[in-house]
Amino acid sequence: MQSVLAFWARSLNCPVCDQLGLDVIREAGVPDLLHCNNCTTEFEVSETGDFIRLIQYPQILGVELYGVWMPFGLVSEKIKAKIEKDGLNLPAMIAVTGSGKPMSRTNLITDDLSSRGGSLEPPQRAVDQARKLIELGNTPAEVRQILEKDPRLNPIQIDRIMEIIEQPARTRSLERILTLIAVIMGLVVIGLLIYPTGVFERALIAVNGLINGERLELIPPPPTVTQYARQGRSFGCPPTQQGAAALFGGKADHWHFDGKNWIYTDLKGIRVYVPEGLSARYSYVTPILEIKSVEGPAVIDPIMAVSIDCYH
Repeated sequence: MQSVLAFWARSLNCPVCDQLGLDVIREAGVPDLLHCNNCTTEFEVSETGDFIRLIQYPQILGVELYGVWMPFGLVSEKIKAKIEKDGLNLPAMIAVTGSGKPMSRTNLITDDLSSRGGSLEPPQRAVDQARKLIELGNTPAEVRQILEKDPRLNPIQIDRIMEIIEQPARTRSLERILTLIAVIMGLVVIGLLIYPTGVFERALIAVNGLINGERLELIPPPPTVTQYARQGRSFGCPPTQQGAAALFGGKADHWHFDGKNWIYTDLKGIRVYVPEGLSARYSYVTPILEIKSVEGPAVIDPIMAVSIDCYH
């Protein structure tokens, strides 16, 4: 993870000493580190949150675990087994590397790329080839299979190519979702205009009684966007629905991740926070359809449909 949320780090245990509550160390140009104040262990976290890579830990534990991506639980099990087997007491923190000398995190990242066969950015000719294959009617899965047969491309480059060529489709899909929601809202407005006798209003009250006993405001007022000053801190997207609700607002079960964006929909207008480093797109009816974008940090209130771009 390039950017780790502090509230998520505070909910984790140290894989070495099992201390609850970790700090986040941020350095320019490298991914965030999780840091344990008890034993000063430091490690990176994979984008999925399932794997970690130890960068610093007690020297007495040896060098086998240094710089190796492993599941969090497996790292903890290996350390506990070694402590019990050797009867160890963890000493003060000393950086450990395979050569006995500290290795920079930059070198570790370079080693990752070298082991996978090259640089991170794909050649333009490969991107153009992939776009042409899509235009000819090939599915993304078929394009990936073709690219994987090219010995000049490594897995990281292939993933990047697929991200580039699939972005327009994701954008169109998102816009269709926001448009559909806005159209539904527009139909509700038309319904309110067609039935001024009060029958429609009484029906709404009856339906609203089934929804938590609350009165449902189908057409919230146009949202207000409050922009805040940048503080130089960029946030990444949380890995879970609960994390999305805690960071952006709203209810956890109304947040859905489409592989690129966190999307929130609800018939009740809510207040949404857009963190610095991320952007949001939202739609509403005025009564014509409006789709707008806003850069964080900002607050949108109220809003019924919004998308937070995780890879802005």
